[in-house]
Amino acid sequence: MFFKNKIVLVTGGAGFIGSHLVDRILEQGAEKVTIFDNFSSGSMKNIEHLRSNEKVSIIKGDIKDFDSISPLVKESEYVFNEAASKLVFSIKNPRQDLETNIIGAFNIIQSALGSDTRIVHASTGSVFGSSDTPMKEDHATNPTTPYGISKLAGEKYFIYYAREFGLKASVIRYFHVFGPRQDYSGEAGVINIFLARVLQGMPPVIYSGGKQIRCFTYISDDVDATLLVAKSKNAIGQDYNIASKTRVSINELADVIIRKYSKKYIKPIYGNTRKGENLRPIPDTSKIERLGFRERVSFEDGLEKTKKWVEEDLRK
Repeated sequence: MFFKNKIVLVTGGAGFIGSHLVDRILEQGAEKVTIFDNFSSGSMKNIEHLRSNEKVSIIKGDIKDFDSISPLVKESEYVFNEAASKLVFSIKNPRQDLETNIIGAFNIIQSALGSDTRIVHASTGSVFGSSDTPMKEDHATNPTTPYGISKLAGEKYFIYYAREFGLKASVIRYFHVFGPRQDYSGEAGVINIFLARVLQGMPPVIYSGGKQIRCFTYISDDVDATLLVAKSKNAIGQDYNIASKTRVSINELADVIIRKYSKKYIKPIYGNTRKGENLRPIPDTSKIERLGFRERVSFEDGLEKTKKWVEEDLRK
């Protein structure tokens, strides 16, 4: 019951990762959890089960608005910054991507300076680009999208203020998270998108050739790692790659989902090459493992759990 009697803020708390994080924090005894979300990509259905929970406060707002986010940061003992602009959206609207991922992040920093508020800031493997060898946290960064650029800037601010001004912040980088509640109607979340199409008898659409490698990590493992960092004093001022040991190409993923879940053979469709596509964004995860992280859900088990959720969601 680590969060017993604690006040916690989760920005982006109605999103895929954020909503699972909120559930776990409540399970660990939090006195109050504030979900702060602008619902641009988060969904009320992800947190519908929490609306009657007296310990949960749901606030529609944007981290770009300092006056809205600052009081919530100041009252909280723990802040999980899961609010972000999506990668695909960053190509279409790079200014909003910049404002959310940089100005929004800085608003949280400014609000927490001089306090004991513990912050975990969620970043992304997109800050690195690609490499033929696993990338440690200090690997050269080479973002290839506006999203990767803005997320890199945001995490640099958090680390700088932690090391120079005592901000109690850590940075985590997610790689290819999947599981229940991930939206399958958009352009991100390839596992859920493929599952939804195949379950409806439609072919998966593969972009950029399909040879790109992904490190698919089930959502509960990412939540485990996120909370592990939050609970460690030694993690303050540090950055961590979070990913499973799974290595699957998009072509292999399409083949597995078709073989397991299609009633008949479906031939994938190949689309165009996407701008800024990283072919081998493979992390070295030894640093988070030294902190105690271990992957608990295999890719196969996670895929089956996710398939059941997508199937049920499609019925609804």
